[in-house]
Order: sequence, then structure tokens, then C-alpha cells
Amino acid sequence: MLSMDDIKYIKRLYEKEDVSIREIMRRTGYHYETIKKYLELEDFNEPLYPPLIRPSLLEPLKPIIDEWLTADLTAPRKQRHTAKRIFERLQEEYPEQLEVKLRTVQAYVSEKKKELFHAQENKAKLPLYHPPGEAQVDFGHFSYFNNAGEMIDALKLTVSFPYSNKAYCQIFGGENQQCLLQGMKNIFEYIGKIPYRMVFDNLSTAVAHVGKGHERTLTEGFKRFCEHYKFEAAFCNSAAGWEKGNVENKVGYERRNMFVPIPTILDFSEFNRELLKRCDKDGNREHYVKELSINDLFQEELVEMLPLNSIPYEVFILETRITDNWAKCSFDGNRYSTSPQYNKQTIYLKVTSDTVIVMNEKYDVIVEHPRLYGKGRESMKWLPYLNLMSRKPMAMKYTSFYEELPDNWQKFLRNQDTDGKRKGLAALHTMLLKHDLHTASAALTYALDNGVHDADSILSAYRTITSPMQQLQPMQVQQLHKDIQDVPSFPVNNHKYDDLFTKGGVAHAG
Repeated sequence: MLSMDDIKYIKRLYEKEDVSIREIMRRTGYHYETIKKYLELEDFNEPLYPPLIRPSLLEPLKPIIDEWLTADLTAPRKQRHTAKRIFERLQEEYPEQLEVKLRTVQAYVSEKKKELFHAQENKAKLPLYHPPGEAQVDFGHFSYFNNAGEMIDALKLTVSFPYSNKAYCQIFGGENQQCLLQGMKNIFEYIGKIPYRMVFDNLSTAVAHVGKGHERTLTEGFKRFCEHYKFEAAFCNSAAGWEKGNVENKVGYERRNMFVPIPTILDFSEFNRELLKRCDKDGNREHYVKELSINDLFQEELVEMLPLNSIPYEVFILETRITDNWAKCSFDGNRYSTSPQYNKQTIYLKVTSDTVIVMNEKYDVIVEHPRLYGKGRESMKWLPYLNLMSRKPMAMKYTSFYEELPDNWQKFLRNQDTDGKRKGLAALHTMLLKHDLHTASAALTYALDNGVHDADSILSAYRTITSPMQQLQPMQVQQLHKDIQDVPSFPVNNHKYDDLFTKGGVAHAG
């Protein structure tokens, strides 16, 4: 059979250039019948030749194997026939009919299981092309231990780059809009570029309403973030997570490789910085198809990405609240303290992924809390309440603040009279303005070890241990005595001086 180029050449000579068949024979070297055959050919569909199917020696036993595998549909997954077990049963029960080796049985069982067990799941998939510079985004759950040894459930945001198979992840306490945007911002600033297109599922933090087809109504905060970084946001069809299969796989891969064994996490920000470095290290392995390292391919992607906006984007929401009688407010099912002077007043909450900043109507910061996740929890910052407690010191023992104090401070305040409690709380307030309870405890210990226990002396001790100047070490008396050298002594005789002054006086008188 001639190639399509040859056929096209022959037909063009004959139909477009009016070249005779004899001349075509001369130019191409083909036989007259061959040229005439292709000039008359109208059907260029490629013929399909079905493969020759030879009867298998396993054919008589296939109905029996099918029966065993069909029965497995109702059996527990871990108690179903393997190909090896089927071969062994055939050897035991049908030794005279078994004329094939294990490999033949394995091939047939594999095909039959696909037909029976994966009829719906095992759909053919189209190979997808992912251009460099495109990203996919998804959240996934993981667990960690806190400083109390409790296992806590949290969320991990993953941004993957399908072209290179590179991915970065960041962890957060929840799946809200601030976590989504902060996680992407952290990754953008780390790599110094912005993917020109990012694919999301229809998470409520980004999509306010899912319309028909690809119609989406986006939340204002998400639209503002997209406009700031100038990337295109695309969204999967509803219940079609496989449309961003690369990031779905990466979520599981990171959980198995970066969170096993279960980590103890004391500071999310510090852990996130370390995660970015670990993701870079993971990129040193070879791509599963392209025979280059993931990091090398990712360098190609960076060239196609957008430049990073030089103006940092601040991720937060601003909420208005009215405090209760105890000057506390609620946000997302949890309670946060403010300051006694703001009871029954309007305050503002500046909420990020990990903090709740309480501000007054002039946006001056009153107090800052770590953001709580879950429901029914409370964060209490006692510093703004210390001045009030110093005026009512006897009420202090009925507050949870007293129970949160270090043991030495509890004992110290317990042994003070009313005036001593008032001054002690005022001193504690002064220390907590710049330092924490640990420092205040150290200051009290320092003062007591030096034999003083009044409030002024405790503050003096606090300033001593927090001073940036190097403290002088106590002299080692024994060592000093050891190093002193003996020197000779000289007798003292002042009579000569007395005579001199006497004579001087007489001469002056004469």
C-alpha cells in the first residue's frame, strides 16, 4: 500500500495538472494498475483488521473462575480470591483440566476483576495537558499533638503545579477565607511569582453562589484578592474533584510523607516556614514521567508566571461587636475579652487566620488574642483587668486569673494584706505590659532570694533581670584571698613630722 503522500501526489498530478497516467508511471515508477487503483479510490477510511483470537487452554476452566470471582462480590475485601489462590484451587479440584501455568491464570483473573469490580470506577480517562504556570488548590485534614499532648484535627492548604508536579502546603486551624488567602499569600511570597491561573473547587470561602454550568458568584474578599494578584480563578464542576486530580493526590502525598509520625506543633507560623523548605527538598526527586527533577521543571514554570505585586496584601476581615457586662465579645462561636472600660460598648475585631485583634472606635488596639477554632471556647487576656483588680484586690481570688498565676505569685499575694495585694498587682501589671508571667515569676524569685518582698523591690528586681546591660557577677571571696600576695610591713613613726611642724611654728613665731 502506498503512503498517503504518494497517493496525494498521484491524484494531484492527474486531477490538477492533467498529467497522463503514462507520465505519472514514468515520474513515480509505479505500475499502471497501481496508479489506476488509487485514482479510482474514493474511500480512504483506514480498514480495521480484528486480531486473530486463538482458543486458550484455560477456556474450559473460565466459567469456574468466573463463578468464584462473582461470589467474591459479596465477600469482605480482604477475604477475596487472589490469582494465586485460584490457581491453587484449580490444582486441587481440577488437576486433569488445568494445562496452563500461574501466569496465564493471573492474566485472566486481572482482566475479569476489572470487569467485575471496576465496571463503574475504571472509566477511561483522557490524558490532560497542564501548561506551565497553572496551579490547583485544595484543603485537606491532618492531625497533630498540641503542647498538652492532645491530638487535634486541623486543615492543610495545598497549592500544586501539575506541569512540574511541584506542591507547597501551609497549615491552619480552619478552612475559612482568611486561611485560604493567607496560605496562598505565604506561598506566593515564598516563590516570588503568581500562577496565572488557579483551579479551585466550589468552597464557600471563595464562591458565594454556584450557578448553571460555570457561572459562579464570588465572595467580595476573594475577588479583591484575585484582583490584587491578577490571577485567573477557575472552578470545577460540582462534585467533580477529579478535575483537579493533581492537587487531590498531593494532599494525600503530603499527609503521608510530611505528617507521619503525627507531629507535635507548638507554633503554626514557625511550622509553616519549615514546611515551605521541606516542600522544596521534596522537589529534588525525579518527575514520574519527564525524567527531570521536579525542581528543574518548576524553574521552567516560574518563567511563565506573573510577577509578584510589590504591595503586600493584608488578609483580614473587620467585624463590629457590642460587648457584654463583663466587657467580652463573641466571634465565630467563641468569646474574647476586651477591657473593663469597654463593657456594653461597640468595639471592632480585626480577624486574621490566627489572631483576633480587639480595637476601639478609633481603631486603637485594646488587646490581641490567638484565634480560637471550634465552638464554646474563651480567650481571656487579664492585663487590661489588672488595674481594676488592684483597686479591688480582695475579689481577685474569685477570678480564674488567680489560678493562672505562677505558684510563687499565688503564695506571695495570699500572704499580703489588702494594701500589699494592691501594690503587688500594680507591680505585676507594670511587668506584664512588656513581658510575660514567666518573667514576672523570675523577678519575684530574684527579689525573695535577696531578702526583699515589697512591691518596689520586686520592680527593681524585674528591671535588673530585664536590663540589656550585662550583670556583674558576685565576687568570689575565697578565690580573692587565695590570690593576695604577702608584702612586708613597715613601722610607723610620726615623731619626725611632729618635730617638723613644731619647729616650723617656732620659726614662724620668731
